[in-house]
Amino acid sequence: MRFLTFLLLAALPFGVAAQKKSDPVWPSFNIDSKTELISYNEVPEVSGATASELYDRTMKWGSDYYKNFGEKVRKQDKEAGEIEIFARFPIYAYDKKGVKTASQQGLIQYTLTILFKDGRYKLEITKLNHKEVSYQPLELWLDKADPDAVNHAFYLTDIDAEMKTVISSLKAALADSGDAGGDDW
Repeated sequence: MRFLTFLLLAALPFGVAAQKKSDPVWPSFNIDSKTELISYNEVPEVSGATASELYDRTMKWGSDYYKNFGEKVRKQDKEAGEIEIFARFPIYAYDKKGVKTASQQGLIQYTLTILFKDGRYKLEITKLNHKEVSYQPLELWLDKADPDAVNHAFYLTDIDAEMKTVISSLKAALADSGDAGGDDW
């Protein structure tokens, strides 16, 4: 009897550890009705800023935000008021307890397009995909019946957080006119 009690007490920490596993949270994505792809779209207003000023602010933001920004710019047309950026970032594996590890699981690629008009701009993040030999759209990871759905949920949550960080950083940079209240001689 003592042996059975000992076994039960010895197994108790493993049962508690198994309960600590965090269940994945599936982020909600905007799915474009035409392309049926995940997309992020906003049209923020910046009163008093011209399209040219917004373009210049975006170029400054990009050079500060991205490493090797010049390589990421696919299109830059100040006259037409358009910048297209192709960027990527790593995603990392999660262990059985739902804790992020240092093991890189691949790269996520996306296209950020910014269009400018006086007093406003349109930002759009599209073509999110997992870099592989062939194009692997992230929409495949939305299948909750997939055998790897738990990992996909963790990855999608990280991807959503990264996209929201890009957007908030861009919006903050474009809202700032750069006038730091210096001395007016």
